[in-house]
Amino acid sequence: MPTPLSEIIATERLALRPLTDSTTFERSVTWVHNSDLNDPTPFVSEGQLLLTTGRQFVDNAAQSTVPPAEPAADPTAGADFDSYVARLVAAGVAAIGFGTEVITHGVPAGLVAACASAGLPLFEVPYRIPFIAISRLVADNEAEQTRAGFDRALAAQNDIARAAVGKGRLAAAAAVAAERLGCRVWIFDADGELVSEPGDSRKPTRSADAAPGIHKSVTDLLGRARRARVADDAVDEHRVVQTLGSTGRLCGAIAWVRDSEFGALDRSVMTVLAALAEVSLEQTENLRVGHRAILEQLFQLLKDGRVDSVRRAVRVAGIELPADRFAVAALDLSETSASVRDVLERRAARSDSRIFAVADGRHLLVLIDAKQLAAERRFFAASDLTVGLSAEVGWPELTVAITQAVRSLEASPPATVTEFASLVGESFFGLLASSSVADIAHARLASVIESTEGLGLLRFAQVWLRHNGQWDPAARELGIHRHGLKSRMQRLSELTNLSLDTFQGRAELWAMLAAIDLGEKP
Repeated sequence: MPTPLSEIIATERLALRPLTDSTTFERSVTWVHNSDLNDPTPFVSEGQLLLTTGRQFVDNAAQSTVPPAEPAADPTAGADFDSYVARLVAAGVAAIGFGTEVITHGVPAGLVAACASAGLPLFEVPYRIPFIAISRLVADNEAEQTRAGFDRALAAQNDIARAAVGKGRLAAAAAVAAERLGCRVWIFDADGELVSEPGDSRKPTRSADAAPGIHKSVTDLLGRARRARVADDAVDEHRVVQTLGSTGRLCGAIAWVRDSEFGALDRSVMTVLAALAEVSLEQTENLRVGHRAILEQLFQLLKDGRVDSVRRAVRVAGIELPADRFAVAALDLSETSASVRDVLERRAARSDSRIFAVADGRHLLVLIDAKQLAAERRFFAASDLTVGLSAEVGWPELTVAITQAVRSLEASPPATVTEFASLVGESFFGLLASSSVADIAHARLASVIESTEGLGLLRFAQVWLRHNGQWDPAARELGIHRHGLKSRMQRLSELTNLSLDTFQGRAELWAMLAAIDLGEKP
C-alpha cells in the first residue's frame, strides 16, 4: 500500500531536506529502489522512490567512500541532468532521494534545477542516514497498512454476519457492507427485481432506477443463466455485478458501485455478503416452493369465505392478499413452464404486490388486487402468456371470478390476455359465467358434485355434450363403450332430474356445466 511522500519527509529521525517545491511532495511512494546507474529505468516501477549517491554523474575515476576533508571542484560538471530526470519522469518515478557526502558535497545544482523544471520531487539524504532506513520506513508502513486492512476487513465481515442474523437480516447486512466499503449495494432476485437497496441516499424505487446501466447489467447476466462476475469501470465509477446461485438455477444478483477501485480486501468483504445473500435468496426460493401445498389448502379456505384467517396465515410467509376488490387470472398449469410459475409466485411474494398465486386443479390462479391490475396486465402481455382474466369482484364472489377466469382462458387465443368483459360482449357463452347463472348452476348441481360418482358423471357429460350428444365419438375419447356411456348418462339424468333424451334437457345441462368449473378432466 502506498506511503505518502510527505510522511517520509516529515519523519524527523531521517532528517530529510526537501530541495524542490513542497507542492510536488503531495504524492505516494509504492516502494524504494536505490541505483547509481545512468539509466535505472529498466529496474524501477511507477510510483517508486529512487535513492542515489550520484556516482553516475561523475567520471569513471576512482572515488573515495570517505567524505573528503576539503571541498573539491564539482565532479558532476558536464553531466546531462535534464536527460536523466526526463527518463525518470517518463518511467513514473515518484521522487529522488540524493545521498550527499558520499560522491559529492551537497546535491548538484544541475540536478536540483532539472528536478524543479520537471516537477519531480527531490530531497537530500544526510550521510549519517543509511538508505535502508528509508526502505524500512516504507516497508514497515506497508506492513502496518496491510495489517490494518486485514483487521478492518475481518471486523467488517464479522459485523456483516452479525447483522445478517439480526432483526434486519439481509437488508441490514447489505447496509453494513455498504457503510464499511464506502459504496452502494443493490441485491436483486432471480427476476432482476430489487430485494435490498441500502447505501445510497438517492433511494431508487424501481429496479431500473438502481444506477445507470446497473439494472441492464443485472438482467443481462441473469438472462445467461450461469454464474458470472463482471467488473466495469464506468465514468468516475467502479462497478462489480455478480450473479448468485448455481448455473441453471440462479437466485439473484448483487451489484456494487463506488468511486474508487475495489481491492483484494474489499473483495473479501464483498464475498461474505454475496455468500449470505445467496443463502438467503436460495432459502426464500426453497420456502416458496415448499409453501405451495400449504397455499393450495389455504385457498380452499378462501373459497369457503374464511378470508381474514387466510390473510393472517399467509402474512407469516410475507404474502399480502388483495384488498376488497380484485380480479382472478387463470393460466393452464400444464402449459405453464416452471420458470413462468416461479416468476408469478415471486411477484406474489413481494410484500407490496397484494397478489396471491396458487395452483387449483389444472389451473394456476393469480388473485390480483385492483390497484395492481394494470401492471399485471402489462406483465402478462409482455411475457406472451395465455391468460383468462375475470371481472373485478369482492371476496364473496371469489368462486364466480374463478369461473369467469377459466372460461376466459378457454376462449383465449395463444399468447393473449382475454378478459371476461370482452367475452361477455362477444358471445352468449360468456354470460353463462355471470354471477346469477353460476350461482344457480352450483345450487342446482350441488348434490351431484358433492359425490364422487356424480362428479365423474358430469365430467363424462362434458365430453358427450362437446361431441353434440353423439355417442360413438364421445365414447372413443373417453375410452369406453357407447353403451357404457349411455348407461352413465341415464344415471346422470336420474340424479339431476333432467331428461337428457331431449334438446331442452341437454341444453340446460350444457348451460350449467359451462357456468361452473369441474376441475380435472376425466
